[in-house]
Amino acid sequence: MLSPALVLFLTCYILATAFYNIFLHPLRTIPGPPLAKVSHLWSRIGNRNGRKSERIHQAHLRYGPVLRIGPNELSFAEPAAVRDIYCSDADVEAHRQRRKLFARGFSQAAMLDFEPIISAKIDTLLEQWKTMSVNGPVDVYPWVHWLGFDVVYQLLFDEDPGQVTSGRSHEVMAYLEAWKPTYIYKELVPHLDKYWVYVPGYIGGYFRKVQAWKKYSVNLIQKSRERGTKTPFLRTVLYGENDNFLGRPLTNSELAEECMAGMFAGSGTTANSFIFLLWACLRKPNVVAKLKSELREAFPDSSVVPDYRTCSGLPYLQAVISESLRRYPVAIAILPRTAIKDTFVAGIPVQKGTTVGTQNYTIHFNEQAFPTPEEFRPERWFDTENEALRKEAWAPFSMGSRKCIGINLAQMELTKLVATFFRRFEGTVDDSITEADMRMYDAFTAAPAAQKLLVQLWETAE
Repeated sequence: MLSPALVLFLTCYILATAFYNIFLHPLRTIPGPPLAKVSHLWSRIGNRNGRKSERIHQAHLRYGPVLRIGPNELSFAEPAAVRDIYCSDADVEAHRQRRKLFARGFSQAAMLDFEPIISAKIDTLLEQWKTMSVNGPVDVYPWVHWLGFDVVYQLLFDEDPGQVTSGRSHEVMAYLEAWKPTYIYKELVPHLDKYWVYVPGYIGGYFRKVQAWKKYSVNLIQKSRERGTKTPFLRTVLYGENDNFLGRPLTNSELAEECMAGMFAGSGTTANSFIFLLWACLRKPNVVAKLKSELREAFPDSSVVPDYRTCSGLPYLQAVISESLRRYPVAIAILPRTAIKDTFVAGIPVQKGTTVGTQNYTIHFNEQAFPTPEEFRPERWFDTENEALRKEAWAPFSMGSRKCIGINLAQMELTKLVATFFRRFEGTVDDSITEADMRMYDAFTAAPAAQKLLVQLWETAE
């Protein structure tokens, strides 16, 4: 039991901290919810039901483009803030050197070499859907996640998990699903990160699964060292190349963590982007008609998986993908950065030590950059009037030296999958799927809240 003296001290400390944050803090004049001025709890409350980004977005609509979301944290809704924050010199050298070490494994040249494997997996996936479609609507959600995981796993480890062929989940898929809720609990109580595994029941179970995933990944790295690997991602780092920041090769544990990040980011994000794209397009017959017309002209043979080089030059296909990534930004959450010196962000003075960030859920709905932002309209990408502002605001893969290292893989896989699907299939969203089912559930990255999308499919006639 706490002593009266300790209770008095804690009470005075809390009141003094609250008084400072409200009346004396350098950010005191920045508008925001009252609770956010004294505690990070305000933004983290949204994690309970996957609505943190939505909560911040609504606060921007109420308080304006610069928002205080924590005692020492700001969120910006101005497109100009994106470049100011993410293209600055604030990136830590450790990250820069680690990225340099792995970048060649995700280069455009490496992806073009890997493209036949992606094509084969897409072809297998769509053949599976063709067979399943005769029995009713197909839930494409698990299948696209299996595809994404199969692709990135084989890219990393030169080993095919075979989910798209077998229609069964790999062991690691359960670990990936367990990671998402751990993000929520770690944000709510960040200082207890390493103790969550000891919590009984399903909450601790999430953390124990992530722990098992780490052990699995370390063993996988060790196996890769012993057998050798052909993958550009691991080939050099497994055999002695130094991390220049550390001045030594990475350990199995450090490599495992990098690969865990690759497995998570390289599978679910691309899969969910395709799910939301289907949801958007299949309810817009005019969009589908324009897209299919362009694809028929470029690829007369519907049985062929379109090649990436040709697809990347198809303007309407790229507009559809860009609009889907804007309207349904799977990389939904704020990417926080801490100012390493006094600076300006979108013209606002920011003191050293202040945490700042933008979130795509807000930036991608900026009305100046994207008029009628709630509307899914690929044609907006051909408008020239506000082209510069649109490019400044659109950052689905972030930018600067923290730009997604897997962007080349994500663009190739998503582009080829979209092109092949709409070249081969007609489809409609099943009537049972609701807007609530497709709400963007924020667990740092976004997925449909119901984790399903039922689609009625049939082959294109020609």
